[in-house]
Amino acid sequence: MPTAYCTECDWQREASEDEITALGRAMIDHHVETGHGPIERRDVIDRVTTGDRLDSRSGAVDRSCR
Repeated sequence: MPTAYCTECDWQREASEDEITALGRAMIDHHVETGHGPIERRDVIDRVTTGDRLDSRSGAVDRSCR
């Protein structure tokens, strides 16, 4: 499941495979509204590779495991 997050604040979004366009739009909207960048996207395979963990209850991405 693709996840997008901001490297400057706690903003993050998760989408199902059929919501990829909405996720991309949310990333653009966050950048336009805040000026934050880069907004990065991770897919499940990336989380497994880098060690990020996804809390299934809250949807939060734990990047402290890197």
